[in-house]
Amino acid sequence: MPKQILDYQYIDGELSPHYYILQLYPNEINWDKNVFYFDLCPPIYSQEYSELNETLLGCSVTITDLIVNKEFPSRLGINLRSLKRRLLPDIDELSFIQQFIIYAPDLDFIIARLPEEHTKTFYLQSCK
Repeated sequence: MPKQILDYQYIDGELSPHYYILQLYPNEINWDKNVFYFDLCPPIYSQEYSELNETLLGCSVTITDLIVNKEFPSRLGINLRSLKRRLLPDIDELSFIQQFIIYAPDLDFIIARLPEEHTKTFYLQSCK
């Protein structure tokens, strides 16, 4: 399971969740599959300031790349097929991707719309 990091940044003078980052372990992603599922759980690491590691090769995951599957109520999926279409013109070897970067408000939007009976305790809250 990837290391999950909630990255905070100052937005309009307030410290708010900005990126949800999945730092991947070597060969964790099977790019031959169509979807990568990960457990929805509170991030194991969060910062009150930006900690986005720009030295790692990352890939942006948009809200349209996120998949909810009722068969996996505590997991969220990332559409690898969509990412491959976007990445392959620029990256020859997909296994070099070391992190997925999700805009935190997009993730919060998806989680807020999960059916109540399938929602785990998983909140993206700004630090106060």
